Amino acid sequence: AQDYDSVKQLFDPRFDNSHPLAIVEAASAHDVKEAIVFARRFDLAARPRAGGHSYVGASTVSDGLVIDVGRIAATAYDAGSRLATVGAGARLYGVHAELAAHGRSIPTGTCPTVGAAGLTLGGGLGVDSRAYGLTCDRLRSLTVVTADGAIRTVDATRNRDLFWACRGGGGGNVGVVTSLTYATHPARSMGFFLVTFPWSAASRVVRGWGRRIRQMPRTSWMNLHLEAGSDGSTRIRVVGVCRAGDEGAEAAAVQRAVGVDGASVSTFQKSFLDGVSFLGGGTTSARQAFAAGSDVVAAMTQSLSRALPAVVAARAASHQPAAVILDPLTGAVRDVGVGATAFPWRRHLADIQWYVGLPRQPTAAQMSAAYGWIAAAHHAIGSASVGGYVNYLEPHQPIGRYYGANLGRLRRIKRLRDPDGFFRSAYTV
Repeated sequence: AQDYDSVKQLFDPRFDNSHPLAIVEAASAHDVKEAIVFARRFDLAARPRAGGHSYVGASTVSDGLVIDVGRIAATAYDAGSRLATVGAGARLYGVHAELAAHGRSIPTGTCPTVGAAGLTLGGGLGVDSRAYGLTCDRLRSLTVVTADGAIRTVDATRNRDLFWACRGGGGGNVGVVTSLTYATHPARSMGFFLVTFPWSAASRVVRGWGRRIRQMPRTSWMNLHLEAGSDGSTRIRVVGVCRAGDEGAEAAAVQRAVGVDGASVSTFQKSFLDGVSFLGGGTTSARQAFAAGSDVVAAMTQSLSRALPAVVAARAASHQPAAVILDPLTGAVRDVGVGATAFPWRRHLADIQWYVGLPRQPTAAQMSAAYGWIAAAHHAIGSASVGGYVNYLEPHQPIGRYYGANLGRLRRIKRLRDPDGFFRSAYTV
């Protein structure tokens, strides 16, 4: 058995000072049920944890009980239905490796150690979003243990309110998920196109990227990175994924959309699993301290295309690192109605992530500087932002900004399914 200090760790070492009274390493839905019954009996706060990647440490609690589903991690594929059933604690690389053996996949994010449940409950953006939608859009059923300790099957016909809430409503609100069943899609070789542009053309690059992600075929995807270095440098680049064979055409198309030649252009192909590993920086990921936040934008305006490079340049001028990453919300994400799931951003252009890497144990001054820059970034884009992405939570933001027009319905489901607020934190609805 592992010792307490290692078991209580989240991905971000900033939260190592949290001291749960106990961590239940559940191996089944029944274990989760017993943990909930125990916590209710002794009036303990309880928090579910899958991969432990919460940006705000929401999957731990001092003086309470952590219900860890990391051991519920098996992935099973049914060739007849082409459905995959995945344990809530399964990590993304492992899921991809299991499904790739059958020539199948599901759309996910890229970080290899993120847990399936947390990603899916918040929506699930990734390189397949334009082709196949969000991770939660592929959900067909779940097993959820609700606040009353009942083990429930949740799908389009049973517990339909929970099915709605579990597709974009965030973790820790309506229950503990133990199993998820998804519709799969083919796992194919990938083409990559990586284009770095001159920083002097940054505003044009931002505008051109915004145009191209509306026009490109659904089989293609690209995000945009604006980066500040601790040496005062700035960089702007796109990372693109497409069908193998299309990478040259896509690299040319984004340069045409921008109207500027890339300073460096790289195109190549990888097998499916090699592509997953490339995007994830390997098959696992080391623990990392960071501060982050997000904004969702509906359009790429002139003022926004100027504001984003300015925010990064200001950070670089202070010789502190940071990244701004724009992920598209176009393509298949828009095939689903705004109110059809709890994920609200179905008619928008992009999610913007503000990210600052930190030392393992950052000082108060470093934390203040990081979140200060993120606050300045929010201010700089102003009314262009309509909200944020719930999987990129940040402290001291109103929870409603992550749910848009769907907040009221989500809160009604929360009151119905958890009337006494058993699942509660600063980030529950």
